[in-house]
Amino acid sequence: MTETPRGVDAQRVHHALAVPSRRRLMTLLREADGLLGVDDMAAATGLSVATVRHHLAALAEAGLVAATASAGQGRGRPRLRYAPTRADPAQRPAESPFRELAEALAEAVGGGPGASREAGRGWGRRLAGHGPAAEQVFAVAARMGFAPRDEPGPGPGTRRVLLHDCPYRELARSRPEVVCAVHQGVLDGLLESSGTTARLLPFVGPDLCAAELRAD
Repeated sequence: MTETPRGVDAQRVHHALAVPSRRRLMTLLREADGLLGVDDMAAATGLSVATVRHHLAALAEAGLVAATASAGQGRGRPRLRYAPTRADPAQRPAESPFRELAEALAEAVGGGPGASREAGRGWGRRLAGHGPAAEQVFAVAARMGFAPRDEPGPGPGTRRVLLHDCPYRELARSRPEVVCAVHQGVLDGLLESSGTTARLLPFVGPDLCAAELRAD
């Protein structure tokens, strides 16, 4: 996979956030308890639905938001719901996903995969919100720096969230018993009260993992 040069990536982000309305949308998404739809954002900001869609397209092009399809009521296309994919640049380092992973790993040091998974479970509980299980996994994956995409699972009652471009992949390749165990624990804690279980499938492709969700 070809990576975007950092300079180009920074230019896209700067251009996308140069518009005040887009910054308002990013703030709204970061502060939301779960994913938001276009109608939600239009109502909260006073912008038209068409304007919100236009701004979201620019934010998505810059890699700042990710969308997942959510089945609505009745017929018609599933509506898209959005999550931010990057931490707020003004966010303190102690609040970043990378620091959270480091803290979880620190708790697991010397304890093996079981301790790593338990450390991740505590992290997942702190991240748990409201809404369907797949949407929660999608939103948390985006926050953690993945480029998630969801799709139907391999069997009835299952769903998959594809986890592209793991930001921890080099460490995960060398220490999967730690990093992947932490991520499995995050899924466990996140969905603990949801009636859904999730199984992490590490490296189903060169830069692709997946979370397979199954309703209990």
